[in-house]
Amino acid sequence: MMLTDRNVVRPARAARPVARLVLAGLLLSLAGCVSLVETPKAKTAAGSRYRDGVRYLRTGAYLEAQEAFQAVLALPGYSAVTPLARLRLADALFQQRKLQEAMQVYRSYVQRHDGSPNVPYAEFMIAWAHFREVPTESTIMPPAYEMDLSTAERARYHLERFVQRYPLSPYVARAMAMRDRCIALQLRRNEYVVGFYVERERWIGVVFRLHRALTEHAAWSHNPENYALLVQAYTRLGWRSRAITLWRTIAERWPDTAQAARADAAIARLRKQIAAAEARGEAGGMPAELPPLALERPEQSGIKALDES
Repeated sequence: MMLTDRNVVRPARAARPVARLVLAGLLLSLAGCVSLVETPKAKTAAGSRYRDGVRYLRTGAYLEAQEAFQAVLALPGYSAVTPLARLRLADALFQQRKLQEAMQVYRSYVQRHDGSPNVPYAEFMIAWAHFREVPTESTIMPPAYEMDLSTAERARYHLERFVQRYPLSPYVARAMAMRDRCIALQLRRNEYVVGFYVERERWIGVVFRLHRALTEHAAWSHNPENYALLVQAYTRLGWRSRAITLWRTIAERWPDTAQAARADAAIARLRKQIAAAEARGEAGGMPAELPPLALERPEQSGIKALDES
């Protein structure tokens, strides 16, 4: 992705362009020569070191760029080049995959320059840095969905926050694509865990994971396949009343599916089981003692998601 001068803004006191910067074809191209408020000697030192850093970034010499921008920030006093040097320092760290350090510097820019037109860029780069920590597929490692996905949850949070704060930003499409990748990974993890529980007939685990997916990922998880799997778990646990309710929901929401075609027969069978259990003096619809999980209605969280799809 090529980012332009419109995305990262020159200092208000800028006098003339001195460089255009491309960070590995992905980061920002920047024009920025500044008029400094220091003495001519300080102006020459800061401007020279900043231009060195820009040149190093453009050629991929990221460690040298880091050192150059750090030298600018170490100069006494404040100049109009200082904010951009801080932003470019974060970019150099990001390119070296020093992600925690990069995030810290981007945050420092946001805190120090609140209201700057470059703040959305810095916020986007923080979210992107979190995304780069998410596990990726590798031929020598376990599948990404089997690994610790706490990084995916953090990345998703920051990406969604960015999209909500800056809906008109030119980075929104890329942020949403990253967010969707995080969600897809989390859904695949849920599918993997649910399959693990089904194979071992650990039905309470199936219910827990499906409830979680249906609640946290409503726009993606509400489908007849997941509902049919959930109703199977309810039935095996003896939650017949809940199973009947969910079969009815399947028939109403997806009337033309194979799952809906089985609903009437399944409901009739469950009613017979309830009547037989009650005739024996047992609880027919639901066991006498239920965990709080049995009272949840995750299908209700899917109404809005289905209406918007």
